[in-house]
Amino acid sequence: MIDVLKRPFVSGTMHWHKNLAVTTTATARRFKGNGLPDHPTGRFPVQPGTPAYQYYAEIPAHGYPNAAAIPIKPWDLDVTVPRNPSVQAQPTCIDQLTTGMALAGGTFHLEVATDAQDRPVDPNAALPLDRCWGHPYDTQYHYHGPSQTCFGSKPPRVSADSPSRSPHSPLVGYAIDGFGIFGPRGEDGKIVRNGDLDVCHGHTHAILWDGKKVVMYHYHLNGEYPYSLGCFRGKPVTVPGSGHGWH
Repeated sequence: MIDVLKRPFVSGTMHWHKNLAVTTTATARRFKGNGLPDHPTGRFPVQPGTPAYQYYAEIPAHGYPNAAAIPIKPWDLDVTVPRNPSVQAQPTCIDQLTTGMALAGGTFHLEVATDAQDRPVDPNAALPLDRCWGHPYDTQYHYHGPSQTCFGSKPPRVSADSPSRSPHSPLVGYAIDGFGIFGPRGEDGKIVRNGDLDVCHGHTHAILWDGKKVVMYHYHLNGEYPYSLGCFRGKPVTVPGSGHGWH
């Protein structure tokens, strides 16, 4: 698990204008927007003299002096996924950077990066992120790690007046296979551990889906690697502009 008190974050505060429309047909769910989040981010480009700067300044970046110089910019996010996805017989490995779309406006990315020797590493160990566990890649803002901290993942209060309210974390986004991504709390309101989830970081039980309670597979975010998706249980679509490979 990550000890958030022992790592630097990208400091500063930048505010953005989120533009995300989520529309549905009988069979599809479309996400169209500018890729910008509805919450503040750290300041990118990363500022010299801040604790995170030395980490980014040592990483080369195409078109920039180094990774510290990469800004956050809007981009043409346009992804359509199945509205009612089905679990495939075998999970699908992740072979592109974007793994899902957050309702907050940004996207989720593959939880693998490479170090200077081209070895796979946890991206949260490779570079500091901002306090929402995000940063830009090719100017696209995206999340890694336990990003539920910025998604209002606390369970609803259960009272005698509303005993039917579930303590399960709310929906925070959708994977590119169409299944939902929820915060870190399960049916009993407790934080889900990896032992409660399968290899893709999900499981099946009753959830609220398009306003109805259904028994359905879904993913969870938590504080244990891979934090979000480890693979796809459904059939993923290709995200234009996402690129393939590792950070």
